[in-house]
Amino acid sequence: SDNSHYPFIIPASWNWCRLENGCSLITDGTHQTPIYSETGFVFLSSKNVTSGKINWENVKHIPEDLHNVLHARLAPQLNDILLAKNGTTGIGALVDRECVFDIYVSLALLRPITEMFFPEYILLVINSPFVKSQFNQSLKGIGVPNLHLEYIRKVWITLPPILEQERIVKKVEEIFTSLDEIENSIKA
Repeated sequence: SDNSHYPFIIPASWNWCRLENGCSLITDGTHQTPIYSETGFVFLSSKNVTSGKINWENVKHIPEDLHNVLHARLAPQLNDILLAKNGTTGIGALVDRECVFDIYVSLALLRPITEMFFPEYILLVINSPFVKSQFNQSLKGIGVPNLHLEYIRKVWITLPPILEQERIVKKVEEIFTSLDEIENSIKA
């Protein structure tokens, strides 16, 4: 078949798909400005994912009554991906623990279809320069950039077989571990 309309050539065993076809859910957090409290339920915004991992230390809290309303609409879970979509955009982080929390509108929540995608693989793809360039082409807003859900859903991603995805994730982790060791030895 003519694959010239795809961004680049991929191995024969791989496929192209839109992000929306690899996720059972793509939505964002509450658009309601929350009332914060000293204690209560964890409430995350884009500032909690800008490092590529969720910063669980510097979080805000919301009271139980607000949490109950927000959680009835959207209940983030283990292996979901949180994507910064306002301000610092296009950075994803994996929900890496069982934790009850809620999210603000500045975060998109992507729930990978696990029969299709290894969650760590889709996170690598989302944080790749290829996907970031697609996000950057669709930014809206003056002053504070905003990545709309409609564009997040339409991003092109590669879909290798699941075992290949796991192999890719393992290899990337090995490379980053080696780089960390080199960096630490230089600092010592």
